[in-house]
Amino acid sequence: MHRLLLIALLPIMLLCSPSAQAQTKEKDDSLVKIRLLPERTNINPGEEFQIAIDQVIAEHWHTYWENPGDSGTPLRITWTLPQGWKAGPLLWPAPHKIPYEPLMNFGYENSATLLQSLKAPKNLPEGPIDLSADIEVLVCKEECIPEYAAYHLTLNDPQTTPEDNSAYIEMASAKIPVQSDWQATFTEENGNLVITTTPPEDIAGAIDPQSLEFFPREWGLIENTAKPKATIENNKLTISQTRGERPISAFKTAEIVLRYKANDGKDNALTLNALPNTKAPAADHPTSTARKKQSATQKPKLKTTQNISLLGAALFAILGGLILNLMPCVFPVLSIKALSLIKISEKHPALARLHGLSYTAGVIASFVIIAATLIALKSAGSEIGWGFQLQNPLMIGLLVYLLFLISLNLIGLFEVSGRFGNAGSKLAGKEGLTGSFFTGVLATLVATPCTAPFMAGALGFALLQPAAISLLIFALLGLGLALPYLVLSFIPALQKAMPKPGAWMDIFKQLLAFPMFAATIWLIWVLGMQTGADGIISILIGMALLSFAIWMLRHKPKDRFWRGLTTTLALISIFLAITSLPPKAMIVSMCEVKQSSLSQSFSPGKLETLLQGDDPVFVEMTAAWCITCKVNHAAALNIDSTRQLFEDNNVQYLIGDWTNEDPQITEFLDSYGRSGVPLYVYYPPRDAKTGQRAQEKILPQILTPGIVRDYIEGRK
Repeated sequence: MHRLLLIALLPIMLLCSPSAQAQTKEKDDSLVKIRLLPERTNINPGEEFQIAIDQVIAEHWHTYWENPGDSGTPLRITWTLPQGWKAGPLLWPAPHKIPYEPLMNFGYENSATLLQSLKAPKNLPEGPIDLSADIEVLVCKEECIPEYAAYHLTLNDPQTTPEDNSAYIEMASAKIPVQSDWQATFTEENGNLVITTTPPEDIAGAIDPQSLEFFPREWGLIENTAKPKATIENNKLTISQTRGERPISAFKTAEIVLRYKANDGKDNALTLNALPNTKAPAADHPTSTARKKQSATQKPKLKTTQNISLLGAALFAILGGLILNLMPCVFPVLSIKALSLIKISEKHPALARLHGLSYTAGVIASFVIIAATLIALKSAGSEIGWGFQLQNPLMIGLLVYLLFLISLNLIGLFEVSGRFGNAGSKLAGKEGLTGSFFTGVLATLVATPCTAPFMAGALGFALLQPAAISLLIFALLGLGLALPYLVLSFIPALQKAMPKPGAWMDIFKQLLAFPMFAATIWLIWVLGMQTGADGIISILIGMALLSFAIWMLRHKPKDRFWRGLTTTLALISIFLAITSLPPKAMIVSMCEVKQSSLSQSFSPGKLETLLQGDDPVFVEMTAAWCITCKVNHAAALNIDSTRQLFEDNNVQYLIGDWTNEDPQITEFLDSYGRSGVPLYVYYPPRDAKTGQRAQEKILPQILTPGIVRDYIEGRK
C-alpha cells in the first residue's frame, strides 16, 4: 500500500506542471493586449477624469465597434467602484469596415483606444483608492475567441510616482468622432435609406464624396455590405445606401458616424444625428413593401401572448414540468427517489410524505432561483433565455462532473452514507430530508437542457410578465416536475402498488448508472462543440482526477501519516479537477449542426433576403445542449425524406445555433414569445397571383416527419 501511494504521487506531479505552464502561456498569448490608463493617477474630490482602454490587437485579427455589423460583439467593461463613484458611457473611435464574405463587420485592426469618464465623489477619502474592471472582448479572424480579464487601478497612492497620461488621452480623443451640429434628416426611398444634411460651406467644399462611409450606431438601419452613394450639390450632402432589415419606423432618430477624406487627404470622422423626414413619404416600392410585410410577420409576440391567459400559462407550466420527468437525464433521478420511497413508505408513511414535500421544495426553489437570475440578467440588458447557464462551458463542466459522480455512485464504485440510500451529488446523498431537498435541486439541474411540450408557451408568457407572475409560472413548472414523486409519497394505494424491497433494487440502481453515463458523454460532446478539443481534454483530465480521488478515499490506512497522505492526495486531485474546468474564454466559434447542401447558417439579414424572394423558408433554432432539439433534428429533419421534401418544394432552410450566446438568435426567439429552443418557423411561399406571403407558422416542439410534411404541403 505504501509503494502504491508513492507511485500515485507521480501522475499528480506530472499533471501539475503542464497545467501551470498552459495557464501562463494562455495569458501571454492573448490576442488582444489591454491596458487601462488613467488621465492622472492623483485626483481630487469631485473630479471627473478620463480612462483610456487601450487595445493592441494581434496581426490579422480584429475587434468590434459598438455596432459590430453583421456579426460579432462589442467590448464590454464592468467596473467595481467604491461607493459614490460614477462611470460614464464608452466613447468609441471611428471604426473601419472589415469584410468577411458575405458579411460586413465594423471594428478595429492593429489597435484601438476607447475612452470612458470616471467621476470621484466629493467626499473622497484619503489614501490609496483601488478600482477594478472586468473586460470581455471578442477577437476574430476566421474563428472568434472571447477573451476575459480583470484589470486593476490604484489612484492617489503616496507610495508611487504620480503619472500624467493627459497627452495620450488627448491623442485618443482626437480619434473619437466629433459631435456635429449639422441639421440632418433621413427617409426611405425605393428600398434605400436616404440621409440629407447641409454641412458648412467650407467643409462641404472639402469633402471627397467617393471616400465617404457611414456607420449607424444601431443595427438594421442599412444593408452593411452595400456601398453608399454620396453627392454634394449646392452645399447639400445626400447619402444613399440600401436599407437594412429593421422597419424604418423603429428609428426615432438615426445616429451615424461619418468618415470621409478631405481634398487634402486628411481622414475625418464626425457624429451626425438625423431625424425622420416627415415631409418625404416612402415610396411604395416592392422591396419596401416586402420589408413592411416581413416586419409585420416577424413580430407575432403580441399575438402569441394574447392567446395565452395566466390560467393557461399555469396549466402549460405544470404539464410541461410533468413531461420533463420522462427526459433521459431526469428519469433516473426520479427512479432513485422512488427506490428510496419503497424503503421507507411501508414503515414510516409520515416520513415518506415529508420526503415528498422536501423534494418538491428543492425543485421549486431551484426553478425560482433560475427564473430570478434569468429575469435579472434580461433586465440588465443580457440577450439570454431558458438554458442560458448551459451556454457557459464552466457550467457544462460542473454538470459533467456531477453526472459522472452520480454514475460511479450508482454502479457501486463508492457509497455516500445515508439512511435511505439517496443517490446523486454529495448533497443529494445526505441523510434525511436534506438529501431529498438536494435531489430536487439535482433533478432541476439535469432538466435544464430540455424543453418539453407546453413549456415554450408558458415560459414565453412568463418572461413578458411582471416579476411576481414570472416567478409564479416558473414555480408551477417546478411543481409539475416534482408532482409524480409528491403524489406517490402522499397516496398509500400507489405506494402499495410498488414492488416490495429486495435484491432487485441494487441491480436496478446499477442499471440506472448507464443512462447517467450516456448523459455524461453527451455533455462532453456539447462541451466539445463549445470549446473544441482542448475543452474535451481538460474535462477528461478532471474526470480522471476525480476517479483517482475516489479511489484514494476508499483506502483507509490505520497509520495516521498514511491516512493523512491519502486524504491530502484526494483533496489535491479534487482541486486540480476543479481548476481543469474549461473557462468561458475557451469558447470557439463553430456550428453544432452539420449542414447539408440545403441548409444555411441563420442571420437576420439572410432571413430578410430570403423573405424578399418567392421561395418558402424554414427556420430551425437549436442548440447542442438541447436534447429535444437533437432528437427532432435526427428523427424529423436530417433524414432523406425531409431533405427530398425541402428540395422538391424549393424550401430555403436556415439553422440557428444557440449553443453559445447569440444576441441575434435570442432576439428572434423573443420576437415569437419564446425564451428557449427549439423553435421551428415556416414561412410559406409567395402567392403567384397576389405576390403576398401568407402568415408564417410555428411548428410544434416535438416533430415527426409527418408533421413537417403537413406544414410544408399546406395541410396545417
